[in-house]
Amino acid sequence: MTKDSRALNSHVTMPATAKHFRFWLTLILVAGVPRILAAFLLPNAFGDAYAYISEVSVLSAKLNAGTFSLTDLYGFWLPLYQLICAVVSVLVGHPYYVAKVVSALFGVGICLLVYELSLRLTENRTASLLAFALIALSPLHIFNSASAMTDIPHAFFVVAGVYFILKKSWVAAAVMIALAGLTRVDSWMLILFIPALQFIEERRVSPVACAILLFPPLFWFYVSWKATGDWLACFTVRKQYMDWLLTVNPGLASFSLKGVARDAGALLLSMDLAVLAACLVGAWLALRRTEFSAAVRDAANTRAALVVNLFFLTFLSFIVFAYLTHKQPIIFPRYGLINFALGLPLLPWTFLKLTGSKPHWRRRLWRAIIVVCLLNASIQLVYSVGFINREYKFGTVAAHLRVQFDQNSGARIFNDEGTVLAVSGIPPENFLSSADAPTEREAFLNYLKEKNVVYLVFIDRVGSTPAKLFPELKHGAGNELFQPVLHARSEFLPEDIWLYRVHGLKK
Repeated sequence: MTKDSRALNSHVTMPATAKHFRFWLTLILVAGVPRILAAFLLPNAFGDAYAYISEVSVLSAKLNAGTFSLTDLYGFWLPLYQLICAVVSVLVGHPYYVAKVVSALFGVGICLLVYELSLRLTENRTASLLAFALIALSPLHIFNSASAMTDIPHAFFVVAGVYFILKKSWVAAAVMIALAGLTRVDSWMLILFIPALQFIEERRVSPVACAILLFPPLFWFYVSWKATGDWLACFTVRKQYMDWLLTVNPGLASFSLKGVARDAGALLLSMDLAVLAACLVGAWLALRRTEFSAAVRDAANTRAALVVNLFFLTFLSFIVFAYLTHKQPIIFPRYGLINFALGLPLLPWTFLKLTGSKPHWRRRLWRAIIVVCLLNASIQLVYSVGFINREYKFGTVAAHLRVQFDQNSGARIFNDEGTVLAVSGIPPENFLSSADAPTEREAFLNYLKEKNVVYLVFIDRVGSTPAKLFPELKHGAGNELFQPVLHARSEFLPEDIWLYRVHGLKK
């Protein structure tokens, strides 16, 4: 190669590299800016987030002090997300914001993977960018990405695992699925997937990949045994929690038309009806083509579509099965976000396959997809805004307690709303709840007296002992024992919360 030709190649390569860099930087900014801003400006999407933040704070403190041990990882949830956040917190502090930003970064990663998977399936850049835009700008995905919970990090590891499976990088796929298995128990059901898929594709199985996949359950059983003496302790605690939940909420132990409609709506809200339809139709198309055409069976994108659909349908079946067996008696909107990320690349793939064989459907299908996706995004936005407003109302009660309650007085606060506890900044040992309180009136009042309760946070919910014993308090009437101090109400996603001063129960 001459000097002139090398110079020409370098001039061609540099602009292409710069263009490629700008393209990916644009994608990162489109997905990242709203998620990072939301992490700093918005509350968490669910009360469990504050429990995760508490675990992160404890772990980071032990890492800082040099007292961390393996048994510190044991808890109600699997530990990977909390450990990642704790390590970062050791370096920069602020575990509250670290936990939210880490989740937000995983959310950005999901958006980029959706683009890559869509491009791999369709080989159509425009269609892939539209799929990317749907998840990058999804209000519910942004809100949950900015919350300190495991839903988004877990989804990232699973989607990354699918990406590496399509590339036939079996060990890398096993690593991603193993990381998912250290984040949520749900992914343990995937342990057999990679060996099975590798055997179908290559008629061999990687021992290294199998060993990696087996690590999460074996590691967790060991941690549980080391911490409690029982290798199944975590599952015992989870069963006890579920038994308690169904006891205090007997309505959850059976199905009602209203409850099923609510839960199905929550799942569809996060999954998107257009994505669900595309996955079901896409599965039929892929299987049909596989059955009747050897040429199509060998097409890489058809096999890839089948693999992606397999993961989508597996997680959908897991959610439905857990719901029908009351292992998960409530479906929250965030539960379908993993299906949204897995199924979204199949939306453009199915559209292109259908319109390729039936061009006259193109305009009608395109319009239908736009209408359904815009409607779903609008509902997500309204729901998210309503939820955020409700959390801010809870925050006003928490702020009042933070100022007025003396943490060193030995007094207690009775409270059944986890957000108030978490946002107040008051140590958890200063709070009591219905979980440990007597359910009879006189015994309950004696309990408040013995525990020196000076504030009652009242919220009318099933399972709340104050709501059962003192129903008049939901109207703010008060009585000789409870004096109303503060009232906060959210209109959309209606919720009333009253703060009462307890008097007449002094020891």
